[in-house]
Amino acid sequence: MTDPEPCSTKRLSYPPLPESCKGRFQFTVAAPSFIYPDHILPNVVMLAPFVDEVELVLFQSRSGQDLPPRWEIRELAEISKNRGLTYNVHLPFDVILTDADEHNRALAIEHTVRAVECARTLAPSTWTLHLPYTEEFADETSVHAWQKRATAAAGQLLERTRIAPRSVSVETLDFPPEWIKPVVSRLDLSVCLDIGHLIEFGYDISKTFYRFKDRISILHLYGDVISGRGHVGLHRLPQAHMPAVKDILSQFTGTVCLEVFSYEDLKASLTALRQIAENPD
Repeated sequence: MTDPEPCSTKRLSYPPLPESCKGRFQFTVAAPSFIYPDHILPNVVMLAPFVDEVELVLFQSRSGQDLPPRWEIRELAEISKNRGLTYNVHLPFDVILTDADEHNRALAIEHTVRAVECARTLAPSTWTLHLPYTEEFADETSVHAWQKRATAAAGQLLERTRIAPRSVSVETLDFPPEWIKPVVSRLDLSVCLDIGHLIEFGYDISKTFYRFKDRISILHLYGDVISGRGHVGLHRLPQAHMPAVKDILSQFTGTVCLEVFSYEDLKASLTALRQIAENPD
């Protein structure tokens, strides 16, 4: 069976973004590979002229349908080489690495390892990892048990894949962000600071940024979370959080992923990002 015609040679009918942000800031501007209603490769082709990096969204792993075939990985590598584009990878979250059930944890590790092996040759800037809190209660004993499982699971992932610890970024989710500190410190992991999650669950953005500043490799930035729509454009960022976001962007040099999932939200987010980052006062 021969490989399909390279997507980069086809004419795609989707609207391009109005302006490029490539190389515009001291940080790397990224967007997810799910902006246009299509597969990963057409999204990358459309986004490559306008952003520095694409977040390869490998959210689902059980069916294998979200894992690109080898020919597609080769084409993604060619786009990276020829168009000055880098990638980061969001590892699957349809499996739970911190599950209390040992069998489920082992299965989750297998699926996550498979995702890493799929995209390894693309040399991602970071592999973003979910370690969800799965305990029923939030007492000290429960939190410690979860931290122990999270550390063991992430450690097995590192051992199985041999990727550098600092290339794995643990995402801040719906639990107090300080809970991940023993995990990332023990294994020397990076942190993915999801600012939208911090806003959604009422955690202090600035305090969390400065707590993990030396470990943060990637920010997930968007306006808010709306029921039924998920992540919405940065132009919907609540004004109360603007000073903290401006302060962070003024000194951050890693990847800023505008984690929205539609063309209109990304277009508005890029405009908002320019306004925020280029007008710090």
